[in-house]
Amino acid sequence: MNATTTATGRDWRRDAECARVDAEIFYPLDLDPTGPAVTAAREICAGCPVRLACLLDVMTGEDPARRWGITAGLTPDERADLFAGRQPASARPGAVAA
Repeated sequence: MNATTTATGRDWRRDAECARVDAEIFYPLDLDPTGPAVTAAREICAGCPVRLACLLDVMTGEDPARRWGITAGLTPDERADLFAGRQPASARPGAVAA
């Protein structure tokens, strides 16, 4: 099983909420974690049934020097924190949840 398949052998991307919307939503120019563009992408990711598979896939294959876009509801900086073993800023106490 590779990072793009589920335990049943199905490619998780088939069930992803992002597959049903314009991909540009996930690549905003303004990556302010509380800004409207990031919030719109996070709302789609929040209801996605394969969000964990998406995150695992990106964390295993993403080049740390080239992180961009919103993936699994996380900004590039938040994924960098997660990759480094730090709690992403959006999940810290007192942080504004999107």
